[in-house]
Amino acid sequence: MNRPFAQKLLMTVGLAAIAGISFAESNSALEISPSLPGSQLVAPASLSSPLHTVAEPIKIEGYLGRFIIESRFGKFSVHGANMLAVRVSELQAIEELKKVQSDKAFKDALAESAGKVGTLAKTAVTDPKKTAENLGKGIGTVLGRVGYLASSGAAYVEDKAVDLSSSNAYEKPKTKAAPAGEPEPPTFTGDPLGYNMARRQWAKKLNIDPYTSNPVLRPLLDDASAATFAGNFGVSLTLGAVVAPLSYAYAFDDTVRQSVWNHPAIDLEKENQTKLLAMGVNDRTVRELLRNKWFTPTLQTALVARLEVLSKLKGLDGVVAMAAATQGEVRARFLLESLANLAVYHQKKEHLTQIQMSNLVPVGVAADGEIVASIAIDYGIWDKDATAFVQRKELNAPKKTLLVAGKLSPRAQQMVGKAGWTVVSGLRS
Repeated sequence: MNRPFAQKLLMTVGLAAIAGISFAESNSALEISPSLPGSQLVAPASLSSPLHTVAEPIKIEGYLGRFIIESRFGKFSVHGANMLAVRVSELQAIEELKKVQSDKAFKDALAESAGKVGTLAKTAVTDPKKTAENLGKGIGTVLGRVGYLASSGAAYVEDKAVDLSSSNAYEKPKTKAAPAGEPEPPTFTGDPLGYNMARRQWAKKLNIDPYTSNPVLRPLLDDASAATFAGNFGVSLTLGAVVAPLSYAYAFDDTVRQSVWNHPAIDLEKENQTKLLAMGVNDRTVRELLRNKWFTPTLQTALVARLEVLSKLKGLDGVVAMAAATQGEVRARFLLESLANLAVYHQKKEHLTQIQMSNLVPVGVAADGEIVASIAIDYGIWDKDATAFVQRKELNAPKKTLLVAGKLSPRAQQMVGKAGWTVVSGLRS
């Protein structure tokens, strides 16, 4: 037998034995990804409403459901219950904005705004006291934002120079590229003068994320913001009532949403940077996170909120480094929900002392050696990836708990249990 192959085989057999399952057992009766009724994965309200329906059945891809949303505004293909909840919650905002934008007063304001945005931007630079964001706040705030932008740009150039010339170049964790076709979030280059205030006002009125990646909602929000910012179209004069509020799965996310609505992106970034540095996260790691376009001001602030709950644990630098390297909104939200469930567990138990990353899975470690892994999947099956997961060396401990946002198949539940894990599932419900 080929020696390298034999060594690999022996290692696999050994890991399976450590995990408490036989080599034959770990590779027998492997499951293939099923298609399931939507009701097994999400609440009924996510599957149908006057504005949408979700095509059935739901194909499981990589432990996440592939949801096809049919709506009067077009078809959305989203990966995972997290993204389904986001897109469904945005449908009413799309409907309201379409109503508003059919109004003659809005059309006139939008036409008036054409060509004026650039002029207003120039005025803001030459006379920042006249910008809406800074009325009553004085020039100090604006100069602070401009100064922060300048220092951020200088730090970027310096970091790149160090990477090119030093053996101590920053090394990001290895992660996959964002999936093809995944909508990218909007880019807001600092926004030092508060140009997005109108956008945030609209977002608050509609109860949506101002930095949404929704390809239908974004242009509508862009137009509404332009009509208000440069065309004097009042946000408060448009909608009869605020869109029904979302129900937050995690208490700290309501605070996150308020922060995103009420503060310019650059102020959020500065605040998040200050908080992460105070937690002991390496300054270069923090800068890399702030440069990751997939962690928008909203997702970035949500990450910091979760880490604040875990702030006394060792190992936060590794979590932020992984977030800084994560590509794609689905993966970013997977990490955020996984961290949220671990944070809630820690709040209840208060016995974790350390946190580490096993690829994109956060793992808490208790003083007695117990490990608690958290995975924000919709539906886990027993396949080669699941087998490899329970056999990871860093997850070998006498006592192990697996927090699952969704659920496991009966076979996966059985085999993960045989590998020594206590499974706590259905944390979304």
